[in-house]
Amino acid sequence: MEEQSGDVRREGGTAGEQSPDAAGEQPPYTPDTAGEQSPSSEPAAYFAPEFVSGSVPPAPEPYRPMRRRTLTLVVAAAAVLGVLAGAGAGYKVQHDRPPTPLPPLIAAAPTQPPGAGPDLPAPKLADDRNAVYEGNLLTLLLPTPKGAKQRDRGWLTVADIADRFEESDEEFSELMENGFRRAVSTHWDSGPKNDSVYTEVTLTQFRDETTSYTAEVLSGTDYPDGVHQSYGTPIPGTMDGTVMPSGLPYEEGSLKVYVGQAFARVGDIFVEVYVSGLHPVSRKAVQSVITNQLERL
Repeated sequence: MEEQSGDVRREGGTAGEQSPDAAGEQPPYTPDTAGEQSPSSEPAAYFAPEFVSGSVPPAPEPYRPMRRRTLTLVVAAAAVLGVLAGAGAGYKVQHDRPPTPLPPLIAAAPTQPPGAGPDLPAPKLADDRNAVYEGNLLTLLLPTPKGAKQRDRGWLTVADIADRFEESDEEFSELMENGFRRAVSTHWDSGPKNDSVYTEVTLTQFRDETTSYTAEVLSGTDYPDGVHQSYGTPIPGTMDGTVMPSGLPYEEGSLKVYVGQAFARVGDIFVEVYVSGLHPVSRKAVQSVITNQLERL
């Protein structure tokens, strides 16, 4: 039987052999001598397909470089695996080692002596600032000196303080808006009846939670103009305390009154001192009163 496709016939023989009665076909290539071809030989296209295909190597695949992201992931994974492997090896080595005993203590543990401890002295009031700011202001107010006559002593409302100013309604609103907390005051007379000296001490406390309003009150106090009070001098031991002796007297009809004053602050407590009389008030007299009051605070 003849193949229509032109391929080699494989009837009656094994693979790679041709039938001797194939009409019009030439015999396969047979070499006459070693390394020579017969003039009637044909190209190697007549070899069996399996021998031809086996003799040609497959074409190499094109080189594709690894993407940078993939390379980064590979390096990161290798680093993580290296750390885990090192940690595991270190843990294994440390686990197999015997525990190291701790050195003994150098000294014995301290023991509590029997009995109760000694009683500590009561703290001073000046050492406890909370006792000053939260305590009773009346007990912190300067007491009436011996030989003096006390006029009044007690608490002041915000209205009492506002009434001291000409524009009392505005002063009332300002005190309430700026954290007025409480105030106390004391008055006493000293000296002869017809020539007595009138002394007033006032403590006003504010809630300095968001702003230091106490410092603003002190800085906004009426400073001497060189007329009714002389120019002020600092109070020793304070940052912004001021003492102002009397200058020219205040005239009320035929009566002439001299007024000396002093101002200071301790924390959120504003301290005011006024000393008035029929005679000029010295700096020493005013400073003595406010110094004693500051020592109690």
